[in-house]
Amino acid sequence: MAADLSLNDAFSLFTHHLRAGGYEEHRVSLYEKTIRGPVKRLIATYLPDESSGCDIDELPVSHIPHGIIQKCMSPTHNFTHLTARKFFKFLIHARMLDPDFLPTRNTLLIKAIEQPPDELSAAMSLHQASRAFIKHLWEHKTLLYEAVRTQYMRLQSFTKWHGGHKSIGDIDRDDIRSYLQYLQQVRGYRATSRAATLTALRRFFAFFITSGVLRTNPTATLRVKKPKKRPDPALSEQQLTRIITTAYLNYRQHEEAVPNGHEQVVLRWLAARDWAIVSLLITTGIRCKEIAQLHTDSIDLKQRFIKINGKGDPRHTVRERIIPVTEPITLSAIETYLGLRPQCIFSHLFVSCRLEPLHSSGFREVIQKIACSSQISTKLHMTHMRASFGSLCAAKGIDPLVLKQIMGHNSLTTTMKYYLTIKEHQLKEAWENSNPLLYFNSKEWQTWIL
Repeated sequence: MAADLSLNDAFSLFTHHLRAGGYEEHRVSLYEKTIRGPVKRLIATYLPDESSGCDIDELPVSHIPHGIIQKCMSPTHNFTHLTARKFFKFLIHARMLDPDFLPTRNTLLIKAIEQPPDELSAAMSLHQASRAFIKHLWEHKTLLYEAVRTQYMRLQSFTKWHGGHKSIGDIDRDDIRSYLQYLQQVRGYRATSRAATLTALRRFFAFFITSGVLRTNPTATLRVKKPKKRPDPALSEQQLTRIITTAYLNYRQHEEAVPNGHEQVVLRWLAARDWAIVSLLITTGIRCKEIAQLHTDSIDLKQRFIKINGKGDPRHTVRERIIPVTEPITLSAIETYLGLRPQCIFSHLFVSCRLEPLHSSGFREVIQKIACSSQISTKLHMTHMRASFGSLCAAKGIDPLVLKQIMGHNSLTTTMKYYLTIKEHQLKEAWENSNPLLYFNSKEWQTWIL
């Protein structure tokens, strides 16, 4: 916990954070008027009777009644409660309040997990079977929330189409085939989406076969022919160099300009941030989620390494790895950005112009803006940067085991895909240099042909 400020000091710190985050002055004034008026009176109503006569401005932040915090964290359209919620979240991220006050997920998925059937049987409805299967995935499989949610939505779609109150034992092969035809003809699903739906249903019924509820899997003999998956296009070394150069020149343009106001200062450190993001993605190949979770203490410039929290679910295990950062351009970009990065309550390495953690959409905007400025014809995504890094390392002949550790792959098979995607000119060059027929002399050629 940080220092226990008074409520008046916390109000002032909150408005300063809003101004530093680039909020318009009229919005800052509106927030300040609301927290010092209706929000302040709202907090006072939750104080005990013996504290009603004291000056609430001197009330320590830690003494704010828990009831008002929990009430404001619940969904609401009241502007006073929304402002109080924003203020309390600020205090939580500033480590002045307990993080347990943050709202938890209360979605249909969570409700389904909390309401499983009492026992498994072939007579239970599809709704009950879906809840039992989702509870199994949530408790016994190392899947992320989004992955479990996707499985649940696919099962719910099938349940709604077939009838949620029908028993799971009545489902046969024709029902599954009719549903796949419905997805193709009515919903317009592509082969990839239909194959993913069939896989989800196959795992769903396999779970109840393993549990002894069903004897046969109605999806066992069904197949969906899907197109061959194409790897993400990799950029050439010249294109990657052009992207980094464009980001660097953009920063130099703002660095050489004379700062004549707050806006120019913000544009300068944002240009340094974009340069650091592009350099880090190209020279390390880290994932979008990984770069979004980096903190200021994740990078050690003296030892030249980055600590990354890779794929995984915090409820189970998260694959952590340490990768080296030795490229001078990347080290210079990060050091420059850290020197210009404004102070804020968030410890995330990359923050937005409002001094809040930069999310995936923010990183995509940075990449697309730099790609447009560098005149790259290909529509650039963050996955392309990672694929380009892997392909370039494979072309340079790096050890596959080293590349596997750097990229955070769980299996070496995934890493070897970068070594198998050899371009046509590389294949031609390799064949011309190693063709065994080149070693025959003219006399041997005639003997061999005859």
